[in-house]
Amino acid sequence: MKNYLKHYAYIYAIVSAITFVFALFVNRRFEISLSIRPLFWGSILISLLIALSITIFKKTWGNGVLNVVVGYLVMVPIPGILKLMFGNYIFVRSFAIYLFGLIYAIIYSFVILFAAHKNRQMETKLNQLLKEKEHGNKVD
Repeated sequence: MKNYLKHYAYIYAIVSAITFVFALFVNRRFEISLSIRPLFWGSILISLLIALSITIFKKTWGNGVLNVVVGYLVMVPIPGILKLMFGNYIFVRSFAIYLFGLIYAIIYSFVILFAAHKNRQMETKLNQLLKEKEHGNKVD
């Protein structure tokens, strides 16, 4: 739970900044002022979902592939929340939702590649430690 709250705090800071940049864009482009309440609650919900996704992805027990799939499925409603937050101003055309989904898929793919790289590094380090221990036992 402690890690989840830590992830949530970092993600909320980033998501709220991005949300208000989008709100500024909508305000400048369409000359419409958005209500702060949907932006606030939407950024909280998005942050909760992303933090939950990261927590599921990083857990060590269970099937790793299933953790990745469930972690991505948790993030699926985020474009819908964005549509509720900004209405039809950002999502004038329907392809915008698919564009946001594609962005999330690409970011999540980079996260998976980074985790796989980090896992390989840890595996080689552990193998080296095992070889050193085995070599030390043979000398004695």
